[in-house]
Amino acid sequence: MPKVTFERISKDRQSVIFDAAAKEFASHGFHKANINVIAAKAGISIGTMYKYFASKEELFSETLDNGLQILQMRFNEIAQSDHDPFIKLRRCFEVPVKFVEEKPYYLNLYLNLLSGGMDDFAARYAQPIEQVGSEFFKSIIREGMKEGIIDTNLDVDATALFLDNHLMMFTFSQISLYLKIRQDEFMGGCADSDRIIDTTMNLLIKLLKKSVIGNEDNTLENKVVRK
Repeated sequence: MPKVTFERISKDRQSVIFDAAAKEFASHGFHKANINVIAAKAGISIGTMYKYFASKEELFSETLDNGLQILQMRFNEIAQSDHDPFIKLRRCFEVPVKFVEEKPYYLNLYLNLLSGGMDDFAARYAQPIEQVGSEFFKSIIREGMKEGIIDTNLDVDATALFLDNHLMMFTFSQISLYLKIRQDEFMGGCADSDRIIDTTMNLLIKLLKKSVIGNEDNTLENKVVRK
């Protein structure tokens, strides 16, 4: 937990410090990140930084938590909206596209947790981070089942993992050069986000929706694509 002195400053000042920390940690990793650089970029002295946080590890932890809160807020807004479950699924794939425009360094920060040198941190932070996606997808799946538009024979847990795997790969493809090149290769050099999301949603609807007797009903697909 940050010190009381940090809680007393304005939310805007807190955001400046967290953003500076996220950029430094994302660029250099935890071990090589320099807390003096973070303080300078945040416009405070190193002495003041240590009045706010006891250590670099505490700053890293609180920066991760701040990014998680931002992400969770966006998913909660989607989950609590009046849209049907498939529209909500599309909205969740739009989150990383918008997030990378605003705060790409937070996505890079989470990507760093996947590296072998970060196993100690992953052991502590992976569960609360992944809980956001797990709870979101499971709630959407159960909502769709209740409304009769998602197949009730599906394994909710495994389906949620399937959806989150797709979202995770798509998210990191927004910031990883390797994954961007990979995406371009598969998409014939035209890795447009809307195209990928549209195709993903069409496939997900066909896989998840409750079977319709008779002719295929394409109304749902047309409704979700670029809504």
